[in-house]
Parts: sequence; C-alpha cells; structure tokens
Amino acid sequence: MHGRPRVKATGPPDPERVKATEKKAALFGQLAGEVLARRAAARFDAESLGLAGKLLELHPEVYTVWNYRREALGPVLDAGGEAAVAAVAGELALTERALHKNPKSYATWHHRKWIVARGFCSLEHELKLVGMLLDADERNFHGWGYRQFVVQRMGTPAERELEYARHKINQNFSNYSAWHSRTKLLPVLHGGDGGDDADSDAAAAALAAALRLAATSGDGEAAGGTGGEAGGQAGSQEQAQQEQQQQQQQQQQQQASSGTGAEQSSAQPPAPPAAAAAPAPGKRPGAGPAAAATAAVPKEALDEEYELVKQAFYTEPEDQSGWFYHRWLLGCSLAHWEQARGAEAEAAERDALLAVLGREQQTCEELLEMEPEAKWPLLTLTRLKELQQQVLDGGGGGGSGGGEDRAAAGAPAADGSAGLAAEVAEGYARLKEADPLRRGYYQDAEQGRAHVVAKPSAVA
Repeated sequence: MHGRPRVKATGPPDPERVKATEKKAALFGQLAGEVLARRAAARFDAESLGLAGKLLELHPEVYTVWNYRREALGPVLDAGGEAAVAAVAGELALTERALHKNPKSYATWHHRKWIVARGFCSLEHELKLVGMLLDADERNFHGWGYRQFVVQRMGTPAERELEYARHKINQNFSNYSAWHSRTKLLPVLHGGDGGDDADSDAAAAALAAALRLAATSGDGEAAGGTGGEAGGQAGSQEQAQQEQQQQQQQQQQQQASSGTGAEQSSAQPPAPPAAAAAPAPGKRPGAGPAAAATAAVPKEALDEEYELVKQAFYTEPEDQSGWFYHRWLLGCSLAHWEQARGAEAEAAERDALLAVLGREQQTCEELLEMEPEAKWPLLTLTRLKELQQQVLDGGGGGGSGGGEDRAAAGAPAADGSAGLAAEVAEGYARLKEADPLRRGYYQDAEQGRAHVVAKPSAVA
C-alpha cells in the first residue's frame, strides 16, 4: 500500500520468531509439494482444489496453482448452468481473499480477469469492488487496470471514466495512475485508437518513431531508481511496425504450442498482426496510426488538459506525476503539426505548436519565480526551449523538409533559433548543479546525445 512506512527491524532477531518462521516455511513447502503433485496427476476433485485454495491464500503469487484451478474449472465453465455460476462465485471469493493478502498480486488479478471474462457474474459488483480498492489505495495500478477492463466490458462511456479520473486527481494530484488513465481515454473519446493495452503499446512505439520523441517516461524516478534518463533516438516507423508484428507472431506461436491447457489466459484466439497502414492522400509516411491517435485529441481539449495539469504544478511543483502527463500532452500537440507536414495546413499547425510551447514556457518560468530550486519546472522549460529551437529549424534533416520547403512554409532561417541554443545550454548547466546525481545525463543531453526531445524529423 502506498504511504505506509516499512518498520525496520532493530537489534538481533527473536529466536522464537525465527523458529516459528522456519516451521511455517516447512509446512508451506509440504503443502505446495502436495498441491503440485495433485496437479501433475490431474486430480480435479474438491479436496485437491481446496488444498490449492489454501495455498493461494497463504501465498497468492504461486501462478502455477492458479493455472491448476483454471485447468479444473475450464470444463465446468464451458458447460454453463448452475455449476458454472457456483464455480465463478467461489473463485471470485477466493481471489478477493487473496487480494486482501496481497493487493498487488499479478497472478491473482490475472485469474480474476479470466473468471470475469467467462461471464456468470455481476460487472456492477466488480466495478463497486474495485472502486472500494481505489478508495483505500488510490495509486494501485492493478486496480486501475482492472477498472479499465471492467468498464470496457460494460461499455461505460469514456466521458464518465474521464470524470472519475478527474475526481481522483482532484483528491490527490500525485495520482500517476489517474493521469495515465486520461491518456487512454482522451483518444477514445475523440475518435482515436486508444483502446486496449496492445493498441496503446503499438501506438506508443509508433509515436516515438514518427515524432522522434524519447520513449522513456522520466529520469528513473518513476521506476524507483536514481539513474539518468535512458535516451536513444527512436527507430523508423517501419521498424517499429515490424517489431510489433514479430511480437504478435511470437505470442501466437507460444499460445499454439501451449495447447488448450490452463497456461492459456483466454479461450479467445490471438489477434492477427496489424498490417502497416498506407499513408492517406496528402499525408506524410511518418504520420502513422499513433500520430493519428494523439492528433485525434482536438487542440481545444488539449488546452483544457494543459489547464488541469497546470493546477497540479502550482499545488506541488516537484511532484513528477503531472509533469509526465504534461509530456504526453506535448506529444499530442506535436502530433497535430507532424500530421500536417507537407500539407497546406503545415504553417498554421506549426504556428499553433509554437504558441503552445511559448505558453507552457511562461508557466514554467512563473513556477521557477516561486520555486527557484524546483527541478521539474526547470527541466521542462529546458525541454520546451529545445523543442522550440528544433521546430523553428524545421524539424531537422533526413526528411521532406528542406530549406526551400521551410521558406515556402514561412519558417524562419535556422539561425533565428541561435539564442535558444544558449538558453538550452544554460538550463542544462543549472540542472547539473541542482541535480548532481544525473549530472552525466545532463552533460550528454547538452551535447546532443541524450535525445530528451530529439528532432521531430520526417520518417523515410
């Protein structure tokens, strides 16, 4: 659970407690051995499943035992009727007890999804249950993922879930999961492809390739580390699509080789690999499906989101959750211009993007006036200026935007952004002083090797 400090042991361990722990571990080992032996013998009787349930209540992360239960219950659920209803009720009760033991058990959440997907239960009850969980631990990302799973099956409108996410954000601006939920819902609401996790992963990979943005989510702090931000320029969109297709093909092969056993998480066949979409007339090849998804969020809606996250900044400038969401918003704004590259609307979209960058720079500058030592406003301001410089330069080489094209689009000459380069260097110098643990990263960024906001050049 978040916000609960761990109690550190002081002094030598209590011999009696050590003895009791060893005895408990031995009993657990005997029970686990018995359950696994019964699974190997394909014993699906009530006594065997009862022992498996006891083992899972003690340690919910033994995913092999969850698989054992799916092997036993699969035929019962396939047959339907009262027996299936009773089996589902029993599994829901078991997973609920297991989640009380460990609210972040991956295997338990996976099993509960499998059960609910088979039917025979109330989705309204599931929504109420996960709502109670998120009231108790509002940043439990397992709970957020399960809520998304339930509301998708219920057909809940995206507007309602956006309101729920906003409610949770208003309760705590540091709720990263609530911010992330908005990144999933806004493209859906406005007609983009922002549905399930697989689509979102593919979209994220394609967006990184199309826009040349960093694929990392922060400075290592989100993952609990202190290392520098992993940079690296994204590959081409074609490579991203090929990698996605290879991953899907591997998943199909793994599922085919596993047979019909419980190792399969669903009875549904795997989705075929997504074919590379041909660019629409008048669109650049780089304006792929991910750019279309993020560009589907209208600029007016993005302005509202910028205002929402601005409230979080002014409440707690050093909380990183809002800043990560801000980076996603910048990607959406950049996608509007990226989609218009090479079209008549390019100059207008470019001017609109520059206006957004200027406005957000002003917000960061105001925050730094109030909190001169705050890292996140300074880092974001430096990134904004770096991106502004690159947009003014026309997005860099390697694509369809040569100097003549930029002149025709009304873009200034490359030397018009020379002053911004000095300001970017100054920003990284201040960051190295304020955040010495990442000094090496800022040094790389200053020399153009980190690619925090790499040139949004065209994809060949």
